[in-house]
Amino acid sequence: VKRETIMKETSSTIVKWYSMRQVAAELGMAVNTFKKHYLEKYPPDRSSDKYKGWTETSLNKIKKEIGA
Repeated sequence: VKRETIMKETSSTIVKWYSMRQVAAELGMAVNTFKKHYLEKYPPDRSSDKYKGWTETSLNKIKKEIGA
């Protein structure tokens, strides 16, 4: 069995996280609009009961796809 470790970010990279409120603001929409129409299509990169976070890379991808 071959074991592979996939590292998305190198240790020297500082990842900027955006909360759902910040993502919605960047896209120019209300949080509830984002939740209703886009949350399922663009799930968070990290989430807990109280926090959903997207990386800057994900945010840029969403912006490009929806044209914000």
